[in-house]
Amino acid sequence: MNLHFVKLGMSRGIQSNMSGLRFRIAAVLWATLAAATVPAPHPAETPGRLTVPVTVVQADLHHPGTLLAGTAAAQLFRSRDGAENWTPLAFPLAFRSTLHTILIDPSIPDTYLVGLSSETPENAGVFRTTDEGATWHRLHGLERNQIWALALWTGDSHVIAAGTPEGVFRTLDGGQSWTHLGGADSARPRPVVSLAFDPKDRNTLYAGTPHLAWKTSDGGASWHRLSRGMQADSDIFSIDVDPNQRGRLFAGACGGLYRSLDGGGTWSTLERAIGGPFRTYAVARAPGLHGVVFAATSSGLIRSSDGGVTWQRVSTEPARSIAFDPADARRIFVATDHGVILSEDAGLHFRGAGA
Repeated sequence: MNLHFVKLGMSRGIQSNMSGLRFRIAAVLWATLAAATVPAPHPAETPGRLTVPVTVVQADLHHPGTLLAGTAAAQLFRSRDGAENWTPLAFPLAFRSTLHTILIDPSIPDTYLVGLSSETPENAGVFRTTDEGATWHRLHGLERNQIWALALWTGDSHVIAAGTPEGVFRTLDGGQSWTHLGGADSARPRPVVSLAFDPKDRNTLYAGTPHLAWKTSDGGASWHRLSRGMQADSDIFSIDVDPNQRGRLFAGACGGLYRSLDGGGTWSTLERAIGGPFRTYAVARAPGLHGVVFAATSSGLIRSSDGGVTWQRVSTEPARSIAFDPADARRIFVATDHGVILSEDAGLHFRGAGA
């Protein structure tokens, strides 16, 4: 049985074309709202195929076979059987906000985080559930901020960074308090639309903006722009850091894919290697599969088996987000404009989930 839902909200690609307008609108939309627990509505619990445009997909480390998917219109869906069937997950901000990111806490079971923006200030911010979505509450300290990116540090999930129009905020205590990284008079990235921690060093953080990537190595006290080899107007949608060779980075941009071998000091474009200057929304290395990397682009999903030297297209559907089965990285889930597609052979072949 198919689940049919209203297809509202813009794709992330369209949003990026409107980024300048979005930033100007967001700057005047601040208001203060006290954090409160919000009971979620209760949609029909009938599982079925997911056929709406999906912008984010994440796998749950704590519950085998469980995945979350989200749309630009802040609809949330959950699968308990490895993406074959999906159930709408109650979320009070659905159709009232734009969803940019979903995180599943790798250390604390049943805990999800979502980052939202909205023209209505009370519908923006970071929302968290600790009971798999039964209730949600807004995290204190970011009530006045539109949230376009979130990142957890793998060494301690209490360390979270949030990307906003005003720059990067970081918490070291799971969202009880936040610090705006960078001095008021110092150079710092803003607005921030993507984030990535160095897996071994919480003080090293990469931030993507509509004009290049930035890096801090001292916990945000100072930032510097990573510009060498990258087009000056590059809108950085995603940054990936190799956990084993931390100087090896990929950056997905509006004009294609970039690679760095020296921690962002210099970049080389992979436009020819991937076949064109495609918008690259996400880059992800397959855990445990040496050299296997995927890029989710406007022209489809592209795969490398040699660490990014050569690439081949494995799906023609525009792709937005990538997740891996924690129990078997050969099972790969990709958010597309027609739902979630699935591979069971390390990305060599894909099919529609539930097909």
